[in-house]
Formats: sequence, structure tokens, C-alpha cells
Amino acid sequence: MNRTGFTLIELLVVIAIIAILAAILFPVFARAREKARQTTCLSNVKQLVTATGMYVSDNDGQFPMSAFPAGPYVATFNTVVIPYVKNDQLAQCPSEPLAMDVVAMFALYGGPYPGTPRYTSYTTNAAVFLNGYLLQLTGGTTVAESDLPRPADTILLYDGNVTQTQQMPVQARHNSVFNAGYADGHVKSLAAQLVGTTTQFTGATIPLYRIGATGGYYQGMTEAQGIPQ
Repeated sequence: MNRTGFTLIELLVVIAIIAILAAILFPVFARAREKARQTTCLSNVKQLVTATGMYVSDNDGQFPMSAFPAGPYVATFNTVVIPYVKNDQLAQCPSEPLAMDVVAMFALYGGPYPGTPRYTSYTTNAAVFLNGYLLQLTGGTTVAESDLPRPADTILLYDGNVTQTQQMPVQARHNSVFNAGYADGHVKSLAAQLVGTTTQFTGATIPLYRIGATGGYYQGMTEAQGIPQ
């Protein structure tokens, strides 16, 4: 009887073809998966911006503080905004859900106020969300909606992190893109270019990005900070 089958060379050729296809398709699948995470993250940012608007409406048009003393604890933006959406996971980007641990961040200051989400992936524009500890020293007041001349161009919060020097660099976690929420309520994905690394508040190394041309007022910055005039 004649017996037919694959030769060793034919099998090696098939394996090589499969390996080539895998090398081509795996990055495509990875980008598609990251695109899905980006969409979820954008939804998180949208809901946080909407919740911020609700807080502002309930507090005479004043924005919340980024951090402020609450008895022996430290309260944050999330402490007062998350209750409007009742979902701690909205504070976490699916691409880096454990980016910042507020327990570690405030360990020397009494710890986070009970109910504050432990992990967050988003940082705030410190020119809009003022530091409550500094306000205590200066006797200043929080920022009002009327203090923003260009709300459609003013970023409120974004994919970010915190460094040892209290800078808040953007983190382009989504294929060199980061998500940002604006004072008028809209959200947007902005391109950023990797330019190096920096040191997180825990001492870990994190990437450092520069915001691209789509960033408008924030173009060229490594943080989305400041109020466009």
C-alpha cells in the first residue's frame, strides 16, 4: 500500500508560516485590546467629569479641592466626587488600574479619608482643583466655574500619575494616547510622545510623555496643568 504524508521540510514550512502570521497578528490583537480599554477609560473620564459638574452645581459653582484635611485623614477629589456615581472602579483606568495607591501616598499624613477609593489612575488639573492644605495657609478660596474663561479648552482630569516632586505627568497608556476630561463636560483622547522616564512618589520609574499638537493650550507640556486664558 502507498502511504502519503507530510515531509519534515513541509512541516517546518507550515510552522514557519504560522510563526510569521502570529508575529503579524499578535500586535494587531494587542492594539485592538488596548483600543477597547481606551474606550472604557474614556467612559470613566466622562462619568467623572459629569460627577464633577454635579458637585459644582451643588456647591455654589465651586470646584472641589484636589486634597484637603478631613479630621485626622486626607480627603481627595475622589472622596467627594465618586459618591455621585457610586462606583469606585471609575477612578481606575483599565490599562493601569493600580497606578496610584492613596494609602501609600498619604501614609505620612494620617491616611486617606474612609470611603476614598484606594486606587486611582487619574490626576487633576491643580490650577482648577486647588490644594486644600495650601488654602488653609493662604486663606484663599476654591476655583469657581466663572474663573474659567475657556471651559471647552480647560482640562479638568486625565490619565496621569504623581512624581516625588508632586508633578502630575500625563500617562499615554493607550497606544501613545491619553484621555482627558474638560470643564465644559466633553472628553477627548490626546496623543503624547514618550520622551523619557521620571520617578513616581513611591520611587518607582514611570514613563514621561510630552503632549502633542492635539493638546491645544497644553501642547508641549508633560502635565495638563493650567487654565487657558
